[in-house]
Amino acid sequence: MSFREKYAKLARYYDLLERPLDRFFCPLRERAISFVEGPRVLEVGVGVGKTLKYYPRGVELHAVDAVPEALKIAEGKAKKLGLKAHFQVMEAEGLEFPDGYFDTVVSSFVFCTVPEPRKAMEEIRRVLKQGGRAVFLEHTRSDSSLVDWLFLRPMKLILKPLLDDDPLRETHRLVREYFNVEHEESYYRGVVRLIVARKV
Repeated sequence: MSFREKYAKLARYYDLLERPLDRFFCPLRERAISFVEGPRVLEVGVGVGKTLKYYPRGVELHAVDAVPEALKIAEGKAKKLGLKAHFQVMEAEGLEFPDGYFDTVVSSFVFCTVPEPRKAMEEIRRVLKQGGRAVFLEHTRSDSSLVDWLFLRPMKLILKPLLDDDPLRETHRLVREYFNVEHEESYYRGVVRLIVARKV
């Protein structure tokens, strides 16, 4: 079963399942969106739309996800919020937008799951305009090997078969291969990182 099929089955329960983590992650989502600049914004892997309430109402938001069931929930949230956004079913590895189209691209807890992270990073860079900003809020390998062994490796044993989620990916290092990192914040010993970068 692919990650799309797994998330499709969980989409309607995702908000409920993640509710215990909201007090930790939602303030980080809000902080990530505070770094958005420019009128035209893309969120890759918007899921059920947990970031939508933090976007300023003036942006031209495009939101994509590979799971139609999740995208439908996100679209419903946007309508309730009065947020004008364009939703499309699309994979991070194949963004159907012109080169240099967006001022900012946002990724929130996506790269732990995306099947081909390097290809997805290349696509984000391609659709971002020169000088544009990329904002990543991601699960990553910890700064502490002890945390990796005691927490993240056991979590991977659960999350990988359940959701194809790999909490040990080094997305923070991958970002540096494609962008000029301007700002990075590390939370919970690096288990979560907020990375603000620029296409130069």
